[in-house]
Amino acid sequence: MTLVLATSDLVAGEPGAVRSLRTVVPDVAGSYAIPCIQSSRDLTVRVEFATPGVVAAEVALVGGSGGVLVRTASPAAPAVEFAGLPSGEYAVDLRLFDGDGEVLACGRFERVGIGTVLCAIGDSLTEGYLGHGFWRDDLALTAASFPGSAVSRDGRNFPQYAPTTSRHKPEINCFQSWLTRLNDVLAASWREPVFLANEGMGGYTTGHYLAMMRNNQGGWRDRMRLLEPTVWLIHLGVNDERQMVSPAIFGANLRVIVELLQTDFGAVSDAIYLARPSYDYAPGAAAILRQYCDCIDALVADRNLRAGPDFFAVFAGDRERWYGSDPVHPGPEGMDYMADLWHGILAKRRTP
Repeated sequence: MTLVLATSDLVAGEPGAVRSLRTVVPDVAGSYAIPCIQSSRDLTVRVEFATPGVVAAEVALVGGSGGVLVRTASPAAPAVEFAGLPSGEYAVDLRLFDGDGEVLACGRFERVGIGTVLCAIGDSLTEGYLGHGFWRDDLALTAASFPGSAVSRDGRNFPQYAPTTSRHKPEINCFQSWLTRLNDVLAASWREPVFLANEGMGGYTTGHYLAMMRNNQGGWRDRMRLLEPTVWLIHLGVNDERQMVSPAIFGANLRVIVELLQTDFGAVSDAIYLARPSYDYAPGAAAILRQYCDCIDALVADRNLRAGPDFFAVFAGDRERWYGSDPVHPGPEGMDYMADLWHGILAKRRTP
């Protein structure tokens, strides 16, 4: 990620202003804006010299466990690098100088997270169907768009646009899903900033999702290029079962999804987690899903991937507690449980 700071954001003679930096992510519809975060431990800051008389800028990175790191930018060399940063929340102090070495203006830019960006790939169970839903006319979404109970403690995770629910359930166009809860518990376990992007597409089979990835449908590839996730959570299968997709085709599609993540987005094997599909109480569904579970297990072993939660086994009992009004979708309590199950797997990835 490159932070771009404009000298025009600072006013000469004004006491040091404080601003929060945000990344605006274009979504299938609208956008969402989150405090900046990146998985890379190397940070580039580029200063746009748009103010007459400014000949140099002192760029000081403050926070983490590294104290204060200082670099100097100029119109001829506007970009500075900070390499090998420990994870944590940072601020950037910017001081502007004229040709006589006098300070013209200064200010602080806060909320730069060095941590981990994760992407959740799935269907309506990831999108959040039957969880906490909202309608928002303005789809330029921020944490302030939602009640505090639907926002993670760091303000990075909140309901995202629900691209499929918005078409068939007109009173809801944003879902909280299980990612807000997971964002909180994972950040606490890993002791670093995290962000989980909700890329659930209701009704999608593995074939649908693969086509979306290949064709950049809804800007999927563009979002991945912008966010640069390094951990991938995959939970697909129920819609394949509903459409009677053979286990061979299901397994082949899932394999190509994994290969595409590795070749096009640099995903490493031990950062790709494959969950077993959720249990479906519809007649005959369990037999098909058991075969899908075998496909997933084989792919995990063959490509040295990570096994995600076994949603098939977990949700095969206590339907009234975990599920909502249909045979397959968790209600709000089930959504919380999904977050906890993902956390139980992911927490082992880091040793505090």
